Amino acid sequence: VAVAPAGDTTRVVTTGGTSLYRSATGLRPADSLTRQPDSLRSPTELSIAHLIDSTKLPLPDTNTFSERRYKTVFTPDYVARPSIGYARSNFGSGLFGGTTVQMSDMLGDHQLLFTGYVNGRIDEAQVLAAYVNLTRRVNWAVGLQQDPYFFYDGSFYTPGPSDQELNYVTEVRRIVLRSAFATGYYPLSRFQRLEGGLHITNVEDAVLDYTQPFDPTTGLATENPFTNKTINSETGFVQPSLAWVYDNSIAGYTGPFLGRRSRIELAPTIGGWRYLQGTVDFRRYDHLVGPFSLATRALYFGRTGRDADRFQMYLGYPDLIRGWTAGSFDRNECLTQTVVDPTSQTGCAQLDQLLGTSIGVFNAELRFPILSQQYMHWLPNLFPPIEGALFFDAGVAWNGSSQFQWNRPDGVSPVDVRTPLKSVGLSIKINALGFMVVRFDYAKPLNRPGVSPYWTISFGPAY
Repeated sequence: VAVAPAGDTTRVVTTGGTSLYRSATGLRPADSLTRQPDSLRSPTELSIAHLIDSTKLPLPDTNTFSERRYKTVFTPDYVARPSIGYARSNFGSGLFGGTTVQMSDMLGDHQLLFTGYVNGRIDEAQVLAAYVNLTRRVNWAVGLQQDPYFFYDGSFYTPGPSDQELNYVTEVRRIVLRSAFATGYYPLSRFQRLEGGLHITNVEDAVLDYTQPFDPTTGLATENPFTNKTINSETGFVQPSLAWVYDNSIAGYTGPFLGRRSRIELAPTIGGWRYLQGTVDFRRYDHLVGPFSLATRALYFGRTGRDADRFQMYLGYPDLIRGWTAGSFDRNECLTQTVVDPTSQTGCAQLDQLLGTSIGVFNAELRFPILSQQYMHWLPNLFPPIEGALFFDAGVAWNGSSQFQWNRPDGVSPVDVRTPLKSVGLSIKINALGFMVVRFDYAKPLNRPGVSPYWTISFGPAY
């Protein structure tokens, strides 16, 4: 028999395989605890088990439970604030506005998404209706979508309704894509997945002429503006796609700050339009020291094939390279040019170098906090996080009729020879209470003599 030390009232003593407890009244078997009425128990002995044992309310009988199959019932998860308005401008008048509604079931395995935004005409509305199924490892979605795209084709004068009038005509090319789609996602691991999809698309390609009659002597409008539409073509195509995606990045207040992101995708088209679309996108976010991190991106997106030039891209968006917006060319190079290149698509050869069927982009940002609760705990909770960055952007756009060179020889048109366009500057990003990210970029383009640095404002998280 193992004897417990004197004064020990809780030590277990064993003899012959029997457990005994030693207490103030002597030894007792472990299974022979004397029960006491609730009124004699000390408060320290009370427990949930004791309370349940002493209650007069019986527990529910599980034999009376019924089982029913789970039913999917959709309820709203998110409703964007609806907007509606009326606008009148040189391009006519019309209504604008829209909203987004997202719905799901209790488990979140089934989701519905409806988005609609109108800007003047129903046939130019941006519409999306989709159903997403997340019940299995393979997630999939089906839906309908309409997306309009507008391209400026120049402005000119024509004879007016009378001899004392002229028409100021602005020509806009409008492409409307209406498609039904199905897509699936198969996770290979926590950070990798395969994506496959199929789009069946109808394409309406038209030219809109916005005409404003006016008196050339006074410059005043003589009639209300009107619009003429000429349909160039209407066709359709089928587009399957396959992509590999990797993402282990960690997002901060205004964008990722640690990890890697990659996407490689191929998407050929079959039908009225024929081209091969490809995407190669590599991004990395490296912590340097303290609150500083380095974000880099190398991106290629392009189309090749018979109809690749039907849908060209513009490189000068702030999401790609900053300091090359179209408005800055209208105030500088396009205003001062003396010779118009007959092969120019926009009427301004310097602006044409930002158009192409393929684009290549490299970005680097040294990111750091300006005002952040992570490093400044004294900030109020509702104070919006503000982050800064020093950036370098470079990019080039090209098509089948142009060639790429690192340096353009003197006297050669930028329409024919494309060179890398670069800019440097300072970026300030503000997280507006979690609703959106507002970006202020102060950019200096390096390839544009005589153009001073300028500010741009854009919305959305950093790359």
